Amino acid sequence: MADDITSMSYEAALAELDGIIAGLERGDVELEAAISAYERGAALTRHCAQLLDRTEQKITQLVVGAAGEVERPFRPPTDRNEAPAAPPAQATSAEQRLFGAPIPAAAPRGVAIDPDDIPF
Repeated sequence: MADDITSMSYEAALAELDGIIAGLERGDVELEAAISAYERGAALTRHCAQLLDRTEQKITQLVVGAAGEVERPFRPPTDRNEAPAAPPAQATSAEQRLFGAPIPAAAPRGVAIDPDDIPF
């Protein structure tokens, strides 16, 4: 049973999982069949999650800098439900009071600046 799942594509596994869910929600499945369907659905869910994890690891994003094109691994966005980290305690400058945002410190010599980190 598990061998046929491991060879399934994401789309095929998801379609079968949708069918299992629909059958269980209708309630027209006997208890033994419902338990088997639930177990198969759990295996299909694990397979889909593994395929998504592998795909996410393969994705790279293209960053275009002054030196040309560079690929770097995809970093998923942080969970928006998490509380943001507290900003470091610093004295506010006149620019910070005027613009309402901290002014980034100059990068140390020899440190590359990511173009995506530049606010404009």
